[in-house]
Amino acid sequence: MSADAIVRAVLTGSDGHDLPCQFNPSTVHLSKTSTWSAQPTRGSAKTPRPQFVGTGPEILTAKLLFDDFDTMGGTTKGVPETVRQLFDWTCVPAGSYDQGTPQPPTVTFSWGTGVGFTGFLQHVQAEYTMFDANGTPLRATADISLQKVPDDPQGTNPTSGGIAGRRSALLADCDSLAGIAYREYGDPGLWRGIAVANGIEDPARVPVGTRLLVPPRTQAVEFSRGGGHGR
Repeated sequence: MSADAIVRAVLTGSDGHDLPCQFNPSTVHLSKTSTWSAQPTRGSAKTPRPQFVGTGPEILTAKLLFDDFDTMGGTTKGVPETVRQLFDWTCVPAGSYDQGTPQPPTVTFSWGTGVGFTGFLQHVQAEYTMFDANGTPLRATADISLQKVPDDPQGTNPTSGGIAGRRSALLADCDSLAGIAYREYGDPGLWRGIAVANGIEDPARVPVGTRLLVPPRTQAVEFSRGGGHGR
């Protein structure tokens, strides 16, 4: 196979900037976690049965190499500009503040038809390993970490007519009320407060894709203890 036939990986930002990989990474790591919680019972001699809380986000990590030592194969932007582009993708553009939606651009890592991944660039660590006589970096390695953007990320819904101070969350596949309670409050046991707030009698029968109201923590604690009647 000729050098021209090699398919290069590329990073493409939602801000319109792209960054072709001069050298394809030797490895690409994909990871995803699930969380379980076991609440010990006082006086019980048995190990408590763990309860599924939810799944964590998908993460892609890769090590990229950029090299300008050989001018025939150097990067289009130059090594310092390339590294700066990676760091810029972790920042919120000024226009995003003006629109009321402050968030960094999403970045898509694509490598032919084999790998495609869109997420937020949550970590960049660059190391310059070669310089010219003037101190300009000629070679750099960059470790990047992308957190996948969910298909329907949860967010606030203050204008939907719900009770003031409540958030909304989407029950995703492999998710649970306990998982939402863990993400929102750090306590899976407050799932009862979410159930009461939404008038749910059987949490195991809530269809995937249901949008749930998430009350403030103090209200969730009150509902979990039997106070209040939700909506």
